[in-house]
Amino acid sequence: ISLWTVVGAVQALERSVAAHASRLLSLEHRAGSTEKKHLECEKVMGELGSRLESKWTALGNLVQEYGQLQRRLENMENLLKNSNLWILRLPPREEVPKAPMLQKDTAGFSTQEWENLEEWQRELCRKMLAGKSQALALLDNVMSEPALLSRLQGGEVPCSDNEAASKGIPEDP
Repeated sequence: ISLWTVVGAVQALERSVAAHASRLLSLEHRAGSTEKKHLECEKVMGELGSRLESKWTALGNLVQEYGQLQRRLENMENLLKNSNLWILRLPPREEVPKAPMLQKDTAGFSTQEWENLEEWQRELCRKMLAGKSQALALLDNVMSEPALLSRLQGGEVPCSDNEAASKGIPEDP
C-alpha cells in the first residue's frame, strides 16, 4: 500500500468524521431547543391547569348558588299558589306603598361581592328588593286589617267584580 493511498483513506475518514460531527452537533442543537420548548409547554400547561381549576371551582359555586336560587324560587311560587297571597298584587287605593330599603339588605351579598357585580346585576337586585319590600308592606297592610283578614280566611272575595272593575283592579290570573 502506498503512502498516498493511506493519506487519501485518512482524508476520506476525516471528512466522514467531520460530516458525522456536524450532524451530531445539529442533532444536539435540535434536542436542546426541543427540550426548551417542552419545558415551556409544561409551564404553560401548569398555568392553564391552575386557571382551569379556578374556573371549575367558580362554575361549581355558580351551579350551587343557582340550585339554591331555584329552590328559593320554587318555595316562593308554592307560597304564592298555596297561601291566599294573591292579595299582595292588589295595592290599596291604587297606590303602591314605598317601603324603606334597609342598608344591610343587599340580597345576601357581602360588600366585596356587591362591588364585584356588574351594574345590570346590581340594578336587577335593587328591583328585586324593591318588589320584596312592596310585597311585605302590602302583606303588613292586609294583616293590620283584621276584618279583611277574617273575610279572606273565610273564603270571601274582598270586593265584588263591579268594585274591582271600577277601581281598575285586575282579575286573579
